[in-house]
Amino acid sequence: MSIVDHEGSVEYPFSQNTVFKALMAAIKKLDSFSLDSADELSGRVVLKSGISLASWGENIPIQLVSITPNRTTMKVMSTPKTGMMFGGANDLGKNRRNIEKIIAAVSKELSNMPKEQEVSVTPSSEEVIDSLVKLKGLLDSGAINKEEYEEQKKNLLSSKSNSTSSTASVQQHVANEDTKPIKIESSSSDTSLLVWLTIGAIAIIVISMLAALA
Repeated sequence: MSIVDHEGSVEYPFSQNTVFKALMAAIKKLDSFSLDSADELSGRVVLKSGISLASWGENIPIQLVSITPNRTTMKVMSTPKTGMMFGGANDLGKNRRNIEKIIAAVSKELSNMPKEQEVSVTPSSEEVIDSLVKLKGLLDSGAINKEEYEEQKKNLLSSKSNSTSSTASVQQHVANEDTKPIKIESSSSDTSLLVWLTIGAIAIIVISMLAALA
């Protein structure tokens, strides 16, 4: 994120699928934005805003992150199409207002939707690990920052806290994923070849010494 970028995030008590639908409905009612791309599976949407008196235009990536089956975080970032040297920093607050406008529009759509029933099913270790891998991918891509990653990782691990053995395996996976140790492998065939070459060299030396003595 550069110093001319703006971002905002909000957490909704709805599933990621519901928030995605609300976002799509809100975008259709926001005339100042055009949809560039939308991927429901990954929860990523990119909007574009055209040139105005206050801005040269914006790229607006939006990322949805499922925390629990009924909790979703929506992160909105506004990136000017021109850098600081070309007026990207002089947006007169327009970029920030656009973020607030998008959040308000999605909130309005969700307020008209029925409250979702709480899901208390404890996720399996495989589901938690899969969610953690996706979360780590969002961190590596810059879609979320380190603080958001740690908070959401804590929420995922706490959802599995009622199973000690499963939680231990998940935490070990997280530790391995975060540290990413380098695996060094050696070839047994190379080692065997080196041994035979050494034996051959010694044999040649011994034969040479015996020939000299004779």
